[in-house]
Amino acid sequence: MNEGERGVGEAIDELRNKIAELSDFVEIYSVIAGDSIIFTLDSKGNFSSVKKGDVPVPSLKGKPFLSFVSREDRKNAADIFMKCLSGEKVRSSVKVEGRDGESEYSIMAIPWKRGGKIDGIQGIAREVESGSDYERLLDLVSIPVCVSDLLGNITASNPECSALLGYREIEGRNIFDFIDEDYAPDVRKQSRDAMDGIYIRNEAYVVTAEGVKVPVEIDVREIKEEEKLIFSIREMTGKKAMEREAEDAEEKSAGHFRRFRDKLSAIMEIGGKTSADEIYMESVNIITKFFDVESCIIGTLSGGGISVVAAEGGAGETFEKDEMLSVVESGKEIFEVAAGNKRRIYFLLSFGKKVLGVMGVEGNMDDDDILLLDILSGEVAKSVLYTENEMSLERYMETMNQAVDGIYRTTFDGRILEANPAFLKIFGYDDREEELKGMNAERLFLKPQDRQKFLEMLEKDGTVQHFESRYVTREGKTIFGRESAWVVPRGGGRVIEGIFQDITRQKRIEEDARFYNSLLRHDIYNKNEIAIGYLGLLKSNELSEKDRDAIKKAITAIMEGNKLIETVKKLETIGDSNEMANINMDDVMGHIIEHYSEEARKRDIDIIFIPTGAVVRGNDLIEDVFSNLIKNAMEHSYGQHITV
Repeated sequence: MNEGERGVGEAIDELRNKIAELSDFVEIYSVIAGDSIIFTLDSKGNFSSVKKGDVPVPSLKGKPFLSFVSREDRKNAADIFMKCLSGEKVRSSVKVEGRDGESEYSIMAIPWKRGGKIDGIQGIAREVESGSDYERLLDLVSIPVCVSDLLGNITASNPECSALLGYREIEGRNIFDFIDEDYAPDVRKQSRDAMDGIYIRNEAYVVTAEGVKVPVEIDVREIKEEEKLIFSIREMTGKKAMEREAEDAEEKSAGHFRRFRDKLSAIMEIGGKTSADEIYMESVNIITKFFDVESCIIGTLSGGGISVVAAEGGAGETFEKDEMLSVVESGKEIFEVAAGNKRRIYFLLSFGKKVLGVMGVEGNMDDDDILLLDILSGEVAKSVLYTENEMSLERYMETMNQAVDGIYRTTFDGRILEANPAFLKIFGYDDREEELKGMNAERLFLKPQDRQKFLEMLEKDGTVQHFESRYVTREGKTIFGRESAWVVPRGGGRVIEGIFQDITRQKRIEEDARFYNSLLRHDIYNKNEIAIGYLGLLKSNELSEKDRDAIKKAITAIMEGNKLIETVKKLETIGDSNEMANINMDDVMGHIIEHYSEEARKRDIDIIFIPTGAVVRGNDLIEDVFSNLIKNAMEHSYGQHITV
């Protein structure tokens, strides 16, 4: 294997390792990112390429990205762009104006390098999910509750509220649609007072879907950070007999609600960490700060066992690795084991189909705590996978952009999905990536049938190494190339990934070497023939026996040199043709022994050949191999018998 082939093999192994490292990335990332937008901006801030998921958006190419950012957020967006051009990796968020209004997108952007220089930025944007903590907690409250804007338009409610009013859904309607008109003015004033920080309860009547008036007690509070109002509506039936008990329960519920909200808010901030270690340590801190626990531990899968990555409160004595591993193997999301008068509960760290490990907690926990810890375990797994895949994506992009050889991804029908800067440069499409992607890969081959041969090899073996052919650049120039490729499953189908080397210069050197080699053999052969002629003339003169013997040896040596030249010529011809045939070894050995029979007789050596009837696959050089073996045995051994 020559140096070029070793380089390709090493490059293939390296890229395959990176692909193996990312084997779960596509599945996990698609779950995490959803309809993410992958984009590239040139150094002027214009879109070079945009994809939503796997679908290109060519209509945005060439347009300035700032034109899509809301006016109030353009300075922030420009700052992100300038930081990336300075070589920084940036994570932030921007507000984007669309047909359906304004949306917030989280952005991860890195510098885009070409030829070792930063030539723009590339990044991923995904829409930030809306919804407040209050809205997510509505279903956890047992009393009827709804959330509205400052005008009373309902944006969210829990099932208890809908059931009280007799409707399947009340979102989109106004709270005053359900309040008896005689009491509506008092409740409106109550809402205005709540916006001023004055909180009072009002007794009123709500009108159900069946027209029934139900006596209720209404409490209105403002959610300042959300600019919304939250209405709690208690039915007053039987209230008078239990008024004090209800007031105590309300206060207790409000405190419980606040604590639940604080815990959930802390959990949701886990995703802001930038490494797996930070996420694990922050998770342990949250558990010990907000929950009544004595010890907690986080272990990840490693080498068929569990490796502890974070722990608190003597967890090493409380939790056993074998027990943690058995929880992982069980596949249960929540697993409780007996632990005396305490509760020891394990939570599986998993997201999608990916299992990272297990989180163990021991202490006094109620059902709400278990719910929150289950949410925490899911957020930990999701955040770790997202962080690791974000880093892997960055490394993958750097490999693609900095590789000397061309790297590409195509479909079997020839659609070019991706090509790195080196590939674009080799084929003359440096600044015309979209033009390349708009053509069929078959057009890059000088002979389209070579592409078909390449695909047949892939279909048969799933991989092709060192496939050589002639290709055509954008300018119509013919080049020699060597590519290695393999088939990769993707989205229920298959794509081709490969590496391409431009070997045009190497081929030119080989052709020149072959020409000069042929010329040199021709000249040496002619000189040898002239020397043999002169030695023949000299031999015809009156010479001593000693001189004649010397001339004979010189002629023999020159003739053997000519034979060697013929062998080299034959070797080159066979090497070019690679033709093999069935060869009867009995015939070959018979011919060789007959050739050396006279020389063997002079040396008093017997050559004994035992026929075997063997037939081998080979070429004309096989006779030279065995001829050299017989000759060396005769000249360099002192035996009297040679047996073959």
